[in-house]
Amino acid sequence: MASYTTELDKANNIIIVVVVEDDGSEHDYQFDYDPRSGRWEFAERDLLERDFGDEWVEEMEEEVQGLIDKALEESKG
Repeated sequence: MASYTTELDKANNIIIVVVVEDDGSEHDYQFDYDPRSGRWEFAERDLLERDFGDEWVEEMEEEVQGLIDKALEESKG
């Protein structure tokens, strides 16, 4: 099963997701989030869901949301 890493570029309000497939190939996705509301949209969700399944994508999205929530808390801080 493929793995992923998530990273938040707080200075630019960008989330970076790197997916590493079993064969070692890497695919990176970058998308914006709103630093005031935390809203974000991942347009490639359907592609990852097709390749890796809904549960895999939901886990990745939960991790992304956690990064954003943490950034919002820190900015209130």
